Amino acid sequence: MARITKDPAERRDELLDIALGLCREHGFETMNVEQVTRAAGVAKGTFYHYFASKEEMLEQLVQRFGDALFQSLVSAVPGAGATGAERLRAIMNAAAEYKLAQADIAYASFLYHAGNLPLRHRLFATWRGQARHVLMPVIRDGVADGSFSVVNADCATDIVLMLWFDAADQLWERALLAPDADSFVATMLHGAAAIYQAQERVLGLPDGTFELPEGSELIALTTQLFHSIDRNHP
Repeated sequence: MARITKDPAERRDELLDIALGLCREHGFETMNVEQVTRAAGVAKGTFYHYFASKEEMLEQLVQRFGDALFQSLVSAVPGAGATGAERLRAIMNAAAEYKLAQADIAYASFLYHAGNLPLRHRLFATWRGQARHVLMPVIRDGVADGSFSVVNADCATDIVLMLWFDAADQLWERALLAPDADSFVATMLHGAAAIYQAQERVLGLPDGTFELPEGSELIALTTQLFHSIDRNHP
């Protein structure tokens, strides 16, 4: 059989897609390099041409998820004529819709694995910079058009980013103490609602400006996440 030569970017994405499928089926910890190469029909040397290790491949996989998320946020920002508050609401809605559309708890179960704390810190530092790039001009415009009531737009941006990253991280740690799936789901959803409310008050917006997605799908995904974490951390 003739060897099939692919564009390097295409091959890399193919390997990442295969790895993600295996992670969904078996979990990040169980998935291995041999499974990926066998499913892709390539030699291990091909894998190591693109990734130094399984861990590097997983990091690139999660990074790709984050890059796609921020691209969707940039695309969701309304153009001229929209207020800062309207633009931020569009960003929040786009983020929630993107995460639900992925319907994938594999990323979170890997990212929050106890052994991946250094990786999480590295990725969060990158994502915080990307989030600032999206958020800061929106808050500055909101201050200028009067839809946000803050003393300083840059400081308000810092506080909102603390809610998005640091408060969310603390919420996760608290949710991990939940004794069962129902308690875990309640902690996560109530905590997310509190973060949304805090963001509204930081920006001088009425309560209810930002709303969490509702419905059984979100509850089912959060429940699935609990069982995934419980399985990986006996």
